[in-house]
Amino acid sequence: MVLLKGSSMIRVGNGLKFIAGAILICGAVTGCADQKKGMDRFSKPIFATKPPQKARVIPTPVLPPTPQYVQRPVPRPAPQPVQRPQNVGSEAGWIPPGGIKNRWQEIVLHHSATTKGGAVAFDYEHRHVRKWDELGYHFVIGNGTDTGDGQIEVGSRWTKQKTGAHCKTGDNYYNEHGIGICLVGNFQNSSPTSAQLASVDKLVLFLSQQCGLSADNVKSHGGVTHKTDCPGRRFPLAAVKRNLTLAQSNVRTDMLATAGTGR
Repeated sequence: MVLLKGSSMIRVGNGLKFIAGAILICGAVTGCADQKKGMDRFSKPIFATKPPQKARVIPTPVLPPTPQYVQRPVPRPAPQPVQRPQNVGSEAGWIPPGGIKNRWQEIVLHHSATTKGGAVAFDYEHRHVRKWDELGYHFVIGNGTDTGDGQIEVGSRWTKQKTGAHCKTGDNYYNEHGIGICLVGNFQNSSPTSAQLASVDKLVLFLSQQCGLSADNVKSHGGVTHKTDCPGRRFPLAAVKRNLTLAQSNVRTDMLATAGTGR
């Protein structure tokens, strides 16, 4: 180190202490330069920083307008149609799956001329004895032997709406357009049971209403062909026709009354 002129020095212990007026300079230029470089190192930032970026502006999504809900009036149930007369007295199987065709113009009544039987027994006879394709009648009404007293059996011909095989004429009109109903029994010797008569009245009313027929269209087998006594002299054909006329009149009266009350 260099002590310049005009400076004073005193000894303190083992070292020297410079007092006022002394100027201490570096004895070695290189040492001072290195010191300066070291100081410059601290004056500069250690880590480089990127310039601030502008904030991204995220556009606000445009939402569809909220739909305006308008309360609609609750629809009222449609008025129920007035019950038609052809629905009177219908039972399971009386209306075929494909409906009733418009071909039927007559109702022909028969007896089996046997003391017992039913649709199954008559179907067997018609197939194996008479060599027909199936039961010739459209309906069979039991007398309590093979089936219940007054029980109405629906034949396969009615289900198929197929031509009958019960009343043969020259033009086959009554097979093609006549509904065949057979009551089990021999009514040359005895009368039908009360249950059978109630069932035939109910069935005839139903069929006449479905097909637009009247009492004039209800006939006996023998009355058509004049070749047989079927359905027997003790069968009350006139009473069946009279009951039909009365029942149809009552149905029409009930319909008018129902229509008038709006039920």
